[in-house]
Amino acid sequence: MARANWARQGVAVAVLAASCATPGPREALEPIETDRANWAAVTEGAPATPVTDNWLADLADPVVEEVVADALENNFNIQATYARVQASRNVARATRSSLLPSVSSGLNASRSGGPIIFQGQQFGDQFQTNFDLGLSLQWELDVWGRLTDQTRAAYLDAAAQNLDFAAARLSLAANAARGHFNLTAAKLQRQLAERDVETGEANLNIIERRYNRGISTSLDLRLARSSLASSQAALEGRKQQELEASRQLEVLLGRYPSASIEGLSSLPNPTGLSDSRPMSLGTPEELLVRRPDIVAAERRLKAAGLRVSQARKAFLPQLSLSASVSENALPPQGSTVATFEDLFDFDLLSKRLVGNLTQPIFQGGRLIANERQAAANARAALYDYATTALTAWREVEDAVAAERLLALRQEALAVAFREAAAAEDLTERRYLAGTTNIFDLINAQQRRIQAEGQLIDAQRARLANRVDLYLALGAPYQLKGEEQLAEARTAKPLTAMGPSEGDVL
Repeated sequence: MARANWARQGVAVAVLAASCATPGPREALEPIETDRANWAAVTEGAPATPVTDNWLADLADPVVEEVVADALENNFNIQATYARVQASRNVARATRSSLLPSVSSGLNASRSGGPIIFQGQQFGDQFQTNFDLGLSLQWELDVWGRLTDQTRAAYLDAAAQNLDFAAARLSLAANAARGHFNLTAAKLQRQLAERDVETGEANLNIIERRYNRGISTSLDLRLARSSLASSQAALEGRKQQELEASRQLEVLLGRYPSASIEGLSSLPNPTGLSDSRPMSLGTPEELLVRRPDIVAAERRLKAAGLRVSQARKAFLPQLSLSASVSENALPPQGSTVATFEDLFDFDLLSKRLVGNLTQPIFQGGRLIANERQAAANARAALYDYATTALTAWREVEDAVAAERLLALRQEALAVAFREAAAAEDLTERRYLAGTTNIFDLINAQQRRIQAEGQLIDAQRARLANRVDLYLALGAPYQLKGEEQLAEARTAKPLTAMGPSEGDVL
């Protein structure tokens, strides 16, 4: 019911966007019900306990923290993302310079002249050397706050890029953990396939001896050979999957092609994974300030609104000041050469101060188009913000629902494996006693192998889903020597006069 309400209320977001070009994040989500009682993922009556402080520790894996730290340090994509953060910071700083005067200076030297010709006769050459030294200042006064809006928008973009970096780190940590579990599961599947081949070889040896004594038939022998060949083929497939999982993890860790990464001997059992208590979710509103991708979308929404204001203020008059100071070193009387020291003769100094007031009258529709473009971008940012928030809520609900279903699946497969193992043992004893045939033995062995393989896959899927849930919740994690909280709630608000350095850093 809650999901249907969200779907209907999502239409209201579009109506709100059409009515106002620059709504804030709260206004954007006002039509959407965020009450915890309507969050279908939360078990009725469950306590609202805080999200974990360190989900890496909750995974109860001895090396997952080392894997994640290695990925965050050496992954090429995360390094490229950080480079973009640095670029956005400098863009913001460059934009802020428009609020300040610009000062430039110049030094020119020239030499002119030529031969002296009188009545068709040349009497030698005459040249004149000049030096010019100038200093100029240009400053547009931010009377209406247009430049301030532009600067604040740039700083918000930089803050959003920094939050994207936090989201990328969180996503990389989750991918590294999943890759580590995938490699361990692939290793366990390969070992299971090897044991299956060993069992098939043992069966074939027994049947060959029984066949030589005339106890088993040629049909039994061929079935054993066929079963062994199938097991060998499955083993090669498992080897390929393990190698691929290893390479994928190596790429994430920036180690490819080291071929030095191996999985663990067993999959871990994270804290709380085996009990039936509900996960700690908090409220939907808390998710809006905990997930860095949502906060980044909020920053971009605010930046888009400031750019609409900037575009509208471009219709107003612009006041600018220009000042210049120049010194022209002329040759002394009776001389044709000016020296460099003459530049510092302040008696020849000239000064100028000019104020300009410019009112746009006709720009060929450029200002109107710019304002409409900014308004359209603001509406797009609104849709992006609402979509990001709704997607985050859906991801949480999907992961919570999958957690419960995967738990039931794992329990059922554990029972199936125990029963299949017991059935295999019983069938093998009966076959050796001569009370059953090879068909029953091979079928029992295949059911046990299949059940164990499915159980390993269920354990891996549940671990991967647990990581997905932590990622969907924006849950923080901690590494040795580093306190990494991916909540992205430390951004300082913009001041009345302009953005502070904390908005970027």
